[in-house]
Amino acid sequence: MDGEVDFEDTADFEWTVRAFEALEGGRLHGKVFTADGVVSTHVWGRCPRCAHPLDDRQVHTAVITGPSREADAQDEPPALAVDIACQCGHPHPQAPDGVAGCGVSFRVELVLG
Repeated sequence: MDGEVDFEDTADFEWTVRAFEALEGGRLHGKVFTADGVVSTHVWGRCPRCAHPLDDRQVHTAVITGPSREADAQDEPPALAVDIACQCGHPHPQAPDGVAGCGVSFRVELVLG
């Protein structure tokens, strides 16, 4: 995205679509880690809205396994939905005091492996 974007508190589905495109295009990356039953994620790359670098690390405590899946869905690996808020560290115009990010929130799905 060229130029500076104003802060906007938005979670429009458009940004999830753009985040998926960024993952597919290699501008955004994500990994899932498991250790001793603890699941954590690391998402890094370019924000799909402001294009500044972001680095998000989270620990997930929700159970990620469940009942067996339908036979036609067995070919797809299980995925973990991760909600990300831009915290690029860049002071965007119109941002509230003390907020460094463009205000966008989006979801990525990371394959568990």
